[in-house]
Amino acid sequence: MIESITDSFIRRTTKSLQRGKQVHRRLPDGGLVYIDRPLPFLILFRHPVEKPDHATADFVKATASYIISSQESTDELRPLVQSIAKAMADEFGAFMIIELLASQDSQAPLFKILGPEKQLPATLKVLKEELASIKVSGTSTTVETASNEKLLQEPLCLMQEEELKKHAILILGVELKPVYLRTGTDKVYPLLQRTLRQKIADAIKKTVFDFVQVQSTHKPLHFQALGRHAVKRVVWRIDKQLTSISDQFRFLLLVTPVNNNEAWEEFRKSKYDKTPTFHYRLMPVDTDKLKRDLYNIPIEKVDDPTLAYLFRDKRHELDKMITMLSDRNKPDFLYSSMQLYGGVDAQLLKVAEGILAAIPEPTRDSDAELIPVPEFAALAEQEIAFLRSQYEGVDSGVDVRDDIVGLIVSKGRLNVGTDAKIPRSRAEALIQHEVGTHILTYYNGKAQPLHQLYVGSPGYEELQEGLAVLSEWLVGGLDQDRMRLLAARVVAVHHLTKGSSFVENFWRLKDKYNFTEETAWDVTMRVHRGGGLTKDAVYLRGLVHLLDYLKQGHELEPLLIGKIRQDYIPIVQELIYRKVLRPVPLKPRYLQDESIKPKLEQLKTGISVFNLL
Repeated sequence: MIESITDSFIRRTTKSLQRGKQVHRRLPDGGLVYIDRPLPFLILFRHPVEKPDHATADFVKATASYIISSQESTDELRPLVQSIAKAMADEFGAFMIIELLASQDSQAPLFKILGPEKQLPATLKVLKEELASIKVSGTSTTVETASNEKLLQEPLCLMQEEELKKHAILILGVELKPVYLRTGTDKVYPLLQRTLRQKIADAIKKTVFDFVQVQSTHKPLHFQALGRHAVKRVVWRIDKQLTSISDQFRFLLLVTPVNNNEAWEEFRKSKYDKTPTFHYRLMPVDTDKLKRDLYNIPIEKVDDPTLAYLFRDKRHELDKMITMLSDRNKPDFLYSSMQLYGGVDAQLLKVAEGILAAIPEPTRDSDAELIPVPEFAALAEQEIAFLRSQYEGVDSGVDVRDDIVGLIVSKGRLNVGTDAKIPRSRAEALIQHEVGTHILTYYNGKAQPLHQLYVGSPGYEELQEGLAVLSEWLVGGLDQDRMRLLAARVVAVHHLTKGSSFVENFWRLKDKYNFTEETAWDVTMRVHRGGGLTKDAVYLRGLVHLLDYLKQGHELEPLLIGKIRQDYIPIVQELIYRKVLRPVPLKPRYLQDESIKPKLEQLKTGISVFNLL
């Protein structure tokens, strides 16, 4: 921290910006100037005299260019702001200063905009509309406008009106009613403050975006491009800590039985009338300690609202997973599973039952040729080599194991059970499912600086499995029996959540829906493993939601940037605009195959799950 803002300090700060560098320096009395890069705007907050307001000061930290100071330091602050504003106005052709103030009037509207409405009605209209769209529970969102004379007169004046006109600089003020503070105190309502910070930051960016498009030479592609490019070291540290927690356990392997074959024989000998006993891998972690480590990660130190949201969201998911591991094989496991993966709503159940009604019997030849596991593993290795030819960072492979049922991708590697029964006609479809989707998105995510994109955002399984199943259809391997299987999983999850036992679910699949004993066993085991895992409903749910997403005109390729869920797309797009994320290095084979393009176009016209049959 410096004792005073000297002429030398001002010159160094301004020259740094003129050279295209970031400015991050302390000011007197705990103040701060942070400017991510040369930008055509500055957000300002000054603490009231003898009454610091740190809660309101936090709002400006969500932006890419701000100064926090105090009203007492206005005389020293004035030449610094003027120097920055004039230099950036010269570079961009115009400059905007927005000062945030906390209203002291209990009868004040939620927001009051201080600005020259007659001179720039369009810019003020954008700000007014964006603030009016912010919804605060229990408070009416009222926005009023008034003159900005208050900011142009002593004691707050930073620049005279003549200078503002001469250099094409606009000064606006936003008075905010401090509803995020408990009445009469400086105690914060943290969740409300966090929500408001994000929404006000977006409103400011949209306002600046409108202003610069008309008034300046700076033409950002999107309002989010006005956000921070630089990421503070604390972000990478927390990203690494969350990844470290996630890397300490392999969730699916830990909740999948290791004695599948023995349990099946036990169940068969009981004439399918006695719930089998499942055994699981020994727990490699102390779940209590892991939770303590998880909540010791100081996510509150991240002042970037978007990245802080990602980290909080991931912490919430890890919390649920660790809880499930501690409750493995206990009744509470199911309730955490429903929180993590959801259940089955009426519409999804209707789709699943519709598929089973449309295809009441197996259609695949029971004598269909099976591909030997070593041959399938070799084909999968070839597809991994295809990915490696695009991006040398692909460090994957295939492991054939006797403690795996079917196929599982874990930590970017494909695990194949020694007894896996894979129809030759389905081999390419399964390779695109496992390698062309799950392994590809793992390494696309790993190519990003943000680890959460390969570890997996909370709820990523739905979109992942939707993409994986769709890839099966694109390469011509999504047959009717596969669709019956996905529908059966949904029905089994539904009845699990309604209290059906293992035996009841098995017989329902066998007798009512005509599945073979082995298939009914496989579906029931997967759904009841660990104490009740609802994850298997995400395959069909993800496919339904993905088809609807593509019908709306969205593209498939951006969804492959990593292990994300569908509503993360705007967040990912924001981080791309901010240059926090990089272009993806890997494309699946089907997106490079000209013969598949007609199918991709068909998806944009809108097709339902039943069209895939």
